[in-house]
Order: sequence, then structure tokens, then C-alpha cells
Amino acid sequence: MRKLLILFFLLCMSGLGSLNAQQKSDRLRPRWLTSSLPVAKSASYIFLDASGIGNTLEEARQRSFVNLSTKLEHERGIKVNSSMKVNSQSIRQGGEREQKTYQSYQMECVEKGKELVMTTRIVDEYWERDSRGYTCYVLYTVTDNKCAGGSYEDEIRLTTSYGAKGFFYSLIPGVGQLYKGSKLKGGLILGGTAACAGMIVVAENQRSTYIKKMREKPKFKEFYSDKAGNWENVRNGFIGAAAALYVYNLIDAAVAPGRRRVIVEQNQRVHVSFIPAWSIDGVGMSLVMNF
Repeated sequence: MRKLLILFFLLCMSGLGSLNAQQKSDRLRPRWLTSSLPVAKSASYIFLDASGIGNTLEEARQRSFVNLSTKLEHERGIKVNSSMKVNSQSIRQGGEREQKTYQSYQMECVEKGKELVMTTRIVDEYWERDSRGYTCYVLYTVTDNKCAGGSYEDEIRLTTSYGAKGFFYSLIPGVGQLYKGSKLKGGLILGGTAACAGMIVVAENQRSTYIKKMREKPKFKEFYSDKAGNWENVRNGFIGAAAALYVYNLIDAAVAPGRRRVIVEQNQRVHVSFIPAWSIDGVGMSLVMNF
């Protein structure tokens, strides 16, 4: 019976650490790529995504940027000059769980006969590599010189944390993992919990059947008692397995990283603080407001 339980757990968890032959920049595709683009908090910029394919990662990135300019030409009627002026600065801050990026480019464009400079900021990047080469997906913000501030008016950061939501969703086994984008892991946990529940019901039914036979056929009481005891052990084993899987589900949903997502928050324009103040009349606190 112990071997059966070990085999069961190996089958449930075997896919969790499996490696895909396809190389990826991250284990999970970011949420902006699998669902909808982030929404800007300020009206001075928009989010756009573009992709490119190349033999090298740098070539795929460049083609992604070219495809972005093509998308702007189609959607806004903007003509990007062939002698495009590009200023690039790349700074990435933060740790593994949360990051900010300051990589930006400037494009000289013409819109309805008027020259303008459009600034694109790279917010996030995801790439995959297979036998054909690299495919690079990039999330940009786009603004032009008629809008002051652009995307830097907002606080834009990347995170793989989901806070308490992941934990509360996991009260139903596997749902927290599905919410965070780990579909395989969530499916295994959900399926494993259902399998445990099914085996608990089957084992309890078998145990009850042999107990009933013990009463009906006292002559074979010892034989049926052994059978009932075996099925009771099976039931208790799967109860323990279900409990262990449920605890793992809660812990994993609370601490494991999920799909990378973009957080957009408006920068605080008014900063309020209290500082100590003193005079000849006494001491106290002073309210300071910075605009």
C-alpha cells in the first residue's frame, strides 16, 4: 500500500519539474502576452506590443521594433523616417520578483505633415527559441513630444507576486495555480485531489461492505475483519495524501512566482510628511506638503 501511495505522488508531481525542449526567457509567458495589455493610468501614452523573428536574439529584437513602427504607421497614419534617430538607455532595477525598466528609444516621425518625435519605452520582453530561430515579444509604451511626461508620469513595474489573491483562490485546490498561470501544476493538484477523494470513497465503501459481511457471516469474521482493516488503511492513506497535497497547494499558491505581470500606478504628485518642529514657545510636529 505504501508503494501505491508513493507511485501516486510520483505520477501527480512528475510534470511539475519537466523541461521543455524549446528554450524560453522565462518559464511562463507574461500575462500581457497571454491575455490583455496593461491599461495606462495617464492619458499621455499607450501600451503596444510587437514581435519579431530572427536567427539571433538581437535580430529578433530589432525586427520587433521595426514591426512596432509598422503598426504605428497603420494605426495612426504616422510615417517613420527611414533615417530614424534612436537614443537608447537601458537600466533595470529590482530583484527576481519585481523589476522596473528604463530602456527607451526616440523615433523621428511625420504625422499629417508635421514632424514629431515619438518616445517608446520598453516595459517587458519575452523570447522563445526553437529550430527556426528566436521569436521575441516586446511590450512598449508610446508617446510623442506633444505630451509631457509620457509613461514616466506613472509608476510601471513588473512582478511575479500575486499577494493574498493566489492564496485565497487556492482554497479550492489548484485554482490558485491556475490563476497565477501555472496550468500544468494547477491541473495536477486539482486532478490529484479529485483522485484522492475518489479513492477515499471507494475504500470506505469496501470497508463498510466487509464489516457488513462480518455481521452476516460470523463464520468468516476473521477473514472479513482483515479485509476491512486493509481497506481502512487504504482510506487513511489517501486521507493523508489528500491533506498533504492540500497543504502543498496552499503553500505553493502563496509563495511560488506566477506569470510576470505589469503593475501600473499613478505617481503621487502631492507628498505629505510630518517633521519635528520647535521654537521658543515649545516643540511639536509640522505638516509639509510637496507638489
